Amino acid sequence: MEPNQSIRAVLRRAAEQALADERRDAGRRGISCSVAIRWHHSPLITNSYAGLDLSESGLRIRSSNILPEGMTGRVMFQDGLITFDRAAVISWCRGVRDESGRIDVWDAGLRLL
Repeated sequence: MEPNQSIRAVLRRAAEQALADERRDAGRRGISCSVAIRWHHSPLITNSYAGLDLSESGLRIRSSNILPEGMTGRVMFQDGLITFDRAAVISWCRGVRDESGRIDVWDAGLRLL
């Protein structure tokens, strides 16, 4: 623990890491491509996100903005032989801390419908 960090911050980060490590890795395929999403609240605008991994029931993306849980949209994606255009909902969204503890980006889990 560094001198300027509170014990609460250290414990929170340790808990976040433990939860992330605990998540299932089986059935997940790492991807490195752009994921296009048209959110239902603004269907004429296509937003682009970095795709991180994919499973049978969803995918994880990285965003420069927080994405509210429950937000729905249409996901369009192509990575090699895998292509789809499906409805999805944000299941979770959490900040990704850099080395200094700042959050500049968010990872979000999309459940494919």
